[in-house]
Amino acid sequence: MHGLSPEATLVMLGLSLLAAMVTALAIGRLGRPRRRSATRDDASVFLFDGEVLVDATPAARRLLDRIGGGEDSDFAALTALLSHRFPDLLPRLHRLGGSGEVRIEGLGRSGALEVAYREGLVRLTLVPPEDAGSGVDVVAFEALQDELRVLRGIAEDAPQLIWKQEADGRVTWANAAYLALADSLAPRSAGDGAWPRDCVFPELRGSAEAAPPVAATPGRRRSDKPLRLEIGARRKAPRIYEVTRFDRGGEVIHFGTDVTALAEAEQARHVFVQTLTQTFAQLSIGLAIFDRRRRLVMFNPAFHDLTGLPVAFLGSQPQVQTVLDRLRDMNMLPEPRNYASWRDQIVALEEAAASGSYRETWSLPGGRTLRVSGRPHPEGALAFLFEDISAEIALTRHFRAELETAQAVIDTLSEAVAVFSPNGQRVSCNAAYAARWGQDRGAARDVTLAQEIALWKSHAAPTNVWTDLRDFVGAFGDRAPWAEVLRLRDGRALRCELRPLPGGETMVLFTDEVAGDWDGRTLRDESAGGARGRAGGAGKH
Repeated sequence: MHGLSPEATLVMLGLSLLAAMVTALAIGRLGRPRRRSATRDDASVFLFDGEVLVDATPAARRLLDRIGGGEDSDFAALTALLSHRFPDLLPRLHRLGGSGEVRIEGLGRSGALEVAYREGLVRLTLVPPEDAGSGVDVVAFEALQDELRVLRGIAEDAPQLIWKQEADGRVTWANAAYLALADSLAPRSAGDGAWPRDCVFPELRGSAEAAPPVAATPGRRRSDKPLRLEIGARRKAPRIYEVTRFDRGGEVIHFGTDVTALAEAEQARHVFVQTLTQTFAQLSIGLAIFDRRRRLVMFNPAFHDLTGLPVAFLGSQPQVQTVLDRLRDMNMLPEPRNYASWRDQIVALEEAAASGSYRETWSLPGGRTLRVSGRPHPEGALAFLFEDISAEIALTRHFRAELETAQAVIDTLSEAVAVFSPNGQRVSCNAAYAARWGQDRGAARDVTLAQEIALWKSHAAPTNVWTDLRDFVGAFGDRAPWAEVLRLRDGRALRCELRPLPGGETMVLFTDEVAGDWDGRTLRDESAGGARGRAGGAGKH
């Protein structure tokens, strides 16, 4: 350093010292570890206004796309996910009260969550742990792991049979229910592999080409209708399974549900319906059953025979109103006086049948008579019964005509005639009887023998004949007719005669005696053995 002035020497020493200091600072800064930035490009940062997502980094958006909020907001879906790793997240958010900052440490290797409230907006930043490559990967991976554990548990514990087959028919995965069934059919020995070599259902063994055609879109069913497959177990009755199949990336996922009880119930119902159908086919009463939508769902041959409706029409499941309209067109319904009210009558008929109160007699123009009744059935169904009572009506009319003729005949008799049943009820009387004793002929069934005897006694002189008369009416077995002459209170003589009738009934006749015919003796005294002996030989009812 010869030749330099002292001033120059000092300057050179100062510059050297400054360079050394700068170098030391640079080396120290390079050697010091740098803290990871929370706002780099791959960080997960969310900006919310309330529960509405305002902005997010690409990594944050990918996380939201993975978890999928469904009907929930993005904020609700995100906080639900983060609450598993940051248990006190929601309480600490509420404590901020809309302003401030907080850092929440997560469980395990979940990193941290930085929360900042500013001007009504909330900023959530996921900070990864120091040894992790990305905070998004840790949270998302653990969420997926949780979901995977749940799904595995559901599949394993499901009572359904669930298994997966390759295109060649090999079973590559199965749940516990499937394995239990496979073991019950063919128990595995110690040397067997972990998976059944063949599917437990023979129909599904072999290559996929042997199965029904696969849908073109992955994840869709192979067939719109599930397969019903039967499988037999050792020393047990066969079981029936309903199998649904879905295509998944060249593999087929199968779901098998045990529907044995359902199949047995369907079979029992089928047999029951067949039995009912055969029974209904033998009935002479027409039967028509309408469902809750008032469509004809069942009818028997008698209904077709009685109404004459075409089988093709009945088989088309017509509505109640359509059936009744067709019956009216065929003169199979009583003609309404006011056609404008016909629809109202149909509605009233349906309502009455639904309550079980519809019962009418249809007198048809052709002289036929149908008895129609409507009855409610379970689940809103209606049943109509059609019975041809033309013969019954004709017979009733015939009997009524005979009764009217017989009544007209006894009304022409001058004797007062009354007929009593064995139990003492007055069955009928003629006009002469009603005129003599002042009786109402229309109240015949409401008058008893005791009442009539009281009436007769009030008009006659005292006599013991009433006891014998009562015993005669109530006696059973063979009875001989007998008569008695009574003396009325006005002095006239009245002949009382009793005659047995078929069925235990008794006819009582009252006839005026001609003056001078009565000598004080009774006709019973003139009879051989007397009436008492004849009536006494018979028992009482």
